[in-house]
Amino acid sequence: MKFYFQEITADRQEERLDKFLRRSYPEIRMAVLQKFIRSGKVVVDGTRIKDGSYRLKTGQRVLIKVPGNQDEIKQRYGRTPPEHIPLKMNLDVIYEDEYMLAINKPVGIPVQPGTKTFNSSIYNVLLSYNSEFYLVHRLDKYTSGVLLVSKKYEFTKELADLFQSHNLEKRYIALVYGLVKNDLKIKSDLDGKEAVTFARPIEFFNGYTLLEVEILTGRKHQIRRHLAFNETPIVGDDVYGNVEINKEFKKKYGLEGYFLHCSEMSFVHPKKKKNIIIKAPLPQKRKQILEALRK
Repeated sequence: MKFYFQEITADRQEERLDKFLRRSYPEIRMAVLQKFIRSGKVVVDGTRIKDGSYRLKTGQRVLIKVPGNQDEIKQRYGRTPPEHIPLKMNLDVIYEDEYMLAINKPVGIPVQPGTKTFNSSIYNVLLSYNSEFYLVHRLDKYTSGVLLVSKKYEFTKELADLFQSHNLEKRYIALVYGLVKNDLKIKSDLDGKEAVTFARPIEFFNGYTLLEVEILTGRKHQIRRHLAFNETPIVGDDVYGNVEINKEFKKKYGLEGYFLHCSEMSFVHPKKKKNIIIKAPLPQKRKQILEALRK
């Protein structure tokens, strides 16, 4: 029986198997490649690997055993690889060295391309800024602030490990509805995983509190969900808050999205072995909203 896909050799140390296959075969849908892995059709150095997160070693030989010829498989499982277009936009770079850069992400632009914002994302902006880059984490579309980006493939895993091992401190600024008089510790499972959020009030307004928030874990929408659980949802958050109340606030103060900003990240640089503290100032429009609330 003839098999599609000739044997290919891993060329990056510690690259995930599923990402290696996507990079090697962009014309095949990712869901199909993952199905090939789960069904035992992917062989690494003679051993079937059914885990997409398996880390490859440079020089390992990978074979996908699928019956059929190349044209048949492409017709059956193919897709048109996306053509990402560089987007010209000024990046607010707040830290950069030979290994990484950090930007102050603006409000309203997603980090990664989506079906509705295919060529309008931070990813597209980075295409026009640097010839090589790797995203290691993300901020939601309406969350502004510190975003770290690796400039070298070999550094990407080290930077990602900082997030996974919780050896990186993240601080956020959030404007919420209601009065938060005391420090908060919110601990609850999110999507079956433990999540811990700390918050402390830093300024009070009539009906609102400005919080400094620190998270020990990085679950999806963790801050937004935890503050909503506390019955002090983030101002402007239509997913976890009150849409009608948010509508009134946005109309009065010109708020875009919701009021959440990653203000600081600190960590020991994996290569330089020194403590790095990166701070991002609030967007000007968010500062103006706070000034209006103070009046």
